[in-house]
Amino acid sequence: MTIGTPRLHQQNVELFAKLNKEMKSLQGQVGSGKADLKLSKDLHDISKLSAAEEKKVETNQFVLNAKRAATDLELVDLSLDRLQNLMVRLQELAVETGNDTMRPKERARYIQDVQMIKKELLDVANQQDSQGNSIFGGISGKNKAFAMDAKGNVSYVGSALKKEVQVSPSLKVIQNFSGNTIFENIGDGTSKFKLFELVNDFISSLDVELNSGTSSNLFSDGSSVDIVFPSTGPEAKIEFSLNNGSSENKISKVVYGNDYSSVVTDINNLTATTGVSASIVSGNRIRLQGSIDKLSIDNFKISDFDSKNSHIAVIKDISSSTIVEKIGENRLQNGVISTRISDAFEHIATARAEVGASSRRAQENEAAAQDILLTLEENISEIRDADLASLLTQLEFLMTNKEAAQATFTRITSKSLFDFLG
Repeated sequence: MTIGTPRLHQQNVELFAKLNKEMKSLQGQVGSGKADLKLSKDLHDISKLSAAEEKKVETNQFVLNAKRAATDLELVDLSLDRLQNLMVRLQELAVETGNDTMRPKERARYIQDVQMIKKELLDVANQQDSQGNSIFGGISGKNKAFAMDAKGNVSYVGSALKKEVQVSPSLKVIQNFSGNTIFENIGDGTSKFKLFELVNDFISSLDVELNSGTSSNLFSDGSSVDIVFPSTGPEAKIEFSLNNGSSENKISKVVYGNDYSSVVTDINNLTATTGVSASIVSGNRIRLQGSIDKLSIDNFKISDFDSKNSHIAVIKDISSSTIVEKIGENRLQNGVISTRISDAFEHIATARAEVGASSRRAQENEAAAQDILLTLEENISEIRDADLASLLTQLEFLMTNKEAAQATFTRITSKSLFDFLG
């Protein structure tokens, strides 16, 4: 009969279970290389580890934000570079078209060129990032920042706020622009203008059918020409200048009930200077006659006028054909257009400088965040990485204790009462 009790057996089972659990934990730590932190004895390390892990998540997000900002800003810079190139092309066209002797076919060709540039400008204005959002849409997230109506007028439909992104605990950088800051608020003070309106004005100034404020040489094909003024209704103020190459003579009259006799009187009062005389053909149609080489109508303008027919028509009868040239109300002259194109170029250059500065800040903060991540990884490793030498020593110690306990338990339980009695 062997010596043994249920209590002795239970104690040994509990001892072996504890030893096995500790050995399993140590074996797991040896296999993973990570320390098994316990709340009961490693509270300080656990707190440090938690803080480091949270900081790591935050810093990783800063890295991602900075990378995304740098990528988006590169696209913005490329788009602004394209805009500047288009401004250079517009300026070249403005110089080439600053010539009063252009024929209608030449003007038509230049109009096509400017219209093509306008289309390219709209493409740039609606440039999208990799996620399909407009880079000039601000925070709206719309895929198009600008919309063009049936009349060719372009309007901004994005957000007035530019998008910013956090790249450090204390720093945000721009990620895109609001389109109105690039394409609409150009110039200073009350002289601000919109880029697409400037392009439309440029097209109007070249339009053969509706030239802006200035006619061609009226007497280039004969000694007389008819001017058809708009039907004024009750009252309208008519302004224009007769330019004979050596002097510019301004006419300014208030016309009542479509009666242009006062305009004719003023033109005839200037005959000695201009070499031109006028007479009424019928109603609002006036005939100009002269023997001079050059005459043009400049700076046409009409006000206090409720009709949409705000233009005058120049009618020339040449042989068996009739040439009609419409002159719209004066808007922008070529010199003003050229100046505004230059202003737009400088405006875009300023925006590019801001993009470059933001891109540098994004890249610098990405590099700084990467350095912080390395430090955090080291700190986390110091806390989490196990001391393998110590773990192996502990494991060896436990295995020895387990073997000894097993041997002792076997000897005790195998002895009989007679062994103890001797």
